[in-house]
Amino acid sequence: MKNIFMFVNVDWFFFSHRLSIAKAAQKNNVKMIVYTDFTQPRKNNNNDGYDLYQSPIRRTSKSIFHVIFEFFKSYLIIKNGKPDLIHAVTIKPILILGLVARLTSTPFVGAVSGLGPAFQPNSWYRKLRLTLIVRVFRLIFDNRKARIICQSKNDRDVIVDHGITPSANVSLIPGSGVDVEVYSPIKKRADCEKYVLMSSRILSDKGVKEYCLAAQIVRAKLGDVVKFKLSGPIDTHSPRFISESELTKLTVSCGVEYLGNRQDMPELLASALIFVLPSYYAEGVPKVLLEASASGVAIVTTDHPGCRDAVVEGETGLLVATRDAESLAGAVMELLENRILSSQMGSKGRALAESAFRDSEVVDRHYRLYWQLCK
Repeated sequence: MKNIFMFVNVDWFFFSHRLSIAKAAQKNNVKMIVYTDFTQPRKNNNNDGYDLYQSPIRRTSKSIFHVIFEFFKSYLIIKNGKPDLIHAVTIKPILILGLVARLTSTPFVGAVSGLGPAFQPNSWYRKLRLTLIVRVFRLIFDNRKARIICQSKNDRDVIVDHGITPSANVSLIPGSGVDVEVYSPIKKRADCEKYVLMSSRILSDKGVKEYCLAAQIVRAKLGDVVKFKLSGPIDTHSPRFISESELTKLTVSCGVEYLGNRQDMPELLASALIFVLPSYYAEGVPKVLLEASASGVAIVTTDHPGCRDAVVEGETGLLVATRDAESLAGAVMELLENRILSSQMGSKGRALAESAFRDSEVVDRHYRLYWQLCK
């Protein structure tokens, strides 16, 4: 039995995006230990075939001294635990555990779930930071026992263009997959009101403002025959979060109902007429778009890396320009006024999810990569 240590930046991201990989550990003859930053107290849980512990790496660090401390704590965990492979998810864990893997000669997988703000150098500080990240990445992945997982072709191309590693060392796995039994058209609630839905973290670059403005435009033309709803958590740890007071002002003025962070997403998605994600965040492949497709709902999203990888333009959804509330409103109007088209898109989206985005296939591809590196 192989021992694999997985490091994920934060617990809610592990549960929403990597849980299926951990649950499959035992049947793949793997002992999986997961380290993540808890946002709420939890006890160690090995009921699903994996162990879960507080990570030595915090999602946000107060200073470089905290990062150095996190590095040494991570090094001791690997030195004492002697895993057969380390799997790190998101940029910060990749940087820290990648260096630890080099020092301990441990096979390493770094999963890039979207390159994020780190690869958007719009200031001198961010340019300097990107230069350092690229140099560390080159050191980590200049190793026959190290691989990168990217979710989109754009991210793969950025990695290769920066000279971090050849394309042969990049595994392109389109998203985290979706459980097509959990997310299904059959979850649609009977006699529910007609609504358009957006669901994401409440960040400015997820397109929350554009969604609300588009809702206002559509409501001015169609009235209240269709509701506009928004769900998702307010992520105060992100520098681009929208405060609760700002969100309330925005949603009330635009006629959008904010639902908070919901636990009934399969039913909420399946009952929507259209799902909207006007993101210009540095995404991987947004899991919620896969869930919407599996739920049989037509999608309107942006022609943006990651988002466009989740839809077939004109067949399972419509693509619009980023930061363009007018175009977004036009696409939503088009689908609201052509229910036959939106229904057809929903059906094709369901077929796409079943054929290309099943989480079981994503899990299998991860374990095949693990075994390849553990030989």
